[in-house]
Amino acid sequence: MEYNAINNLEQELLRVLKEEYSFYQSLYILIDKQRDLLKFEKEDKLLEVYTEIERCHRRIQESEQKVTALRGDNPKLFNLAASAPEVKKVAQCIITLIRKNLELVKENEEYATNRHDRVKEALKELQHSAKIVRYIRDLEVAPQFVDKKH
Repeated sequence: MEYNAINNLEQELLRVLKEEYSFYQSLYILIDKQRDLLKFEKEDKLLEVYTEIERCHRRIQESEQKVTALRGDNPKLFNLAASAPEVKKVAQCIITLIRKNLELVKENEEYATNRHDRVKEALKELQHSAKIVRYIRDLEVAPQFVDKKH
């Protein structure tokens, strides 16, 4: 009977982990799309991608709750089921995919930071140009005095 319970939990764990693997594959594709948008400065679609990634963040929390719930029911049984080779294989695939996702996120942060710095620099240049234009305009409007006459 215990073997049957371990086998059932193993199958349930495999099902959940395969769902999670599929989810992390989708997340990778989404983060890759974000990178392309950042890289090629396509800001019009960027907000949609950030919104989708925010939904994924909530989904990650749900994933953690699923596994915690499976483990919470019977920790000993869970540990036995988790030690199965197929479960370990899928878990390792998920770990690898998460690492790749994190590398891509880091790359996206660098693109976003560089883009932000370029925009800030351009704004500073515009402010400086506006001051020069205002100074020149003020000079032209001011009356010219020659020999104390207008």
